[in-house]
Amino acid sequence: MRLQIFALQPAKICSKICAFVLCEQALAGSVDLSAGSLVALTGTVMVGIYEGTNSIFIGLLAALLIGAVIGAINGVMITRFALPAFIVTLGTQILSRGLALVYANGMPIPVTGTSFRVLGQGKLFGEIPYPILVCIAVVIFSLVLVNRTPYGRSLYAIGGNEEAAKASGIKTGLVLTVTHIFMGLLAAITGYILMSRTNVGQPSAALNYEFDAIIGVILGGTSFSGGIGTVAGAVVGCVVMGILANIMNLINISPNWQYVVKGIIILIAVVLDATTKKFSLRAKA
Repeated sequence: MRLQIFALQPAKICSKICAFVLCEQALAGSVDLSAGSLVALTGTVMVGIYEGTNSIFIGLLAALLIGAVIGAINGVMITRFALPAFIVTLGTQILSRGLALVYANGMPIPVTGTSFRVLGQGKLFGEIPYPILVCIAVVIFSLVLVNRTPYGRSLYAIGGNEEAAKASGIKTGLVLTVTHIFMGLLAAITGYILMSRTNVGQPSAALNYEFDAIIGVILGGTSFSGGIGTVAGAVVGCVVMGILANIMNLINISPNWQYVVKGIIILIAVVLDATTKKFSLRAKA
């Protein structure tokens, strides 16, 4: 039943796919606010190319390239110019949304081919929706990447103390840039899933995806100041957030008030994170 609930609401799956990379960024003390707009841009471009060429491969390749380029731009600007990740990714968020609207001329691009819909609407053995399988694959990949590779250990080191990480030989700029490129790539895959479920390239889609992802990551115990958290925790946080959203829908809470609830959750989680870290530092002293 839970699989069906998630599958029928693509925003739940799509925002959670982005959450696992956002967790990696948070471990390193970074953040990416451009995820939702990137989903819209890459998904819309993919639909446009698919409709023009009838090739999913060419469309997906273009979407992945766009996602990787914008992710690299985020990473380079943050690391090479020492700019705050919040400001840089806010800028690329607006840029990506604008490019999506320009590309589609502000109008949805309908999907006419049936093959494009398979990933978003198809089911394995007629039971398990493909978006669920993609999400599970991303979770497994993220768990292995963070827990079993030097890259994952570098994320914790950078988030704990970036200067010490540099002194130990970790290429902090490269690692941070890679996390943003990963976000761009996953945004492209997410865009494909979302557009194939809705049968339209919608440049205004995926609004606030990044904030849904942030809530899931925070609820999972990941600190955005860096060095604390796990991918498994982010999974739990995303599931809790999904259940909470379903409950609010079932008891007919207005979508407007749901935004209020999400905002309160973020504020409470941030305060708790700051308070916990403060007491931790005092205990060490």
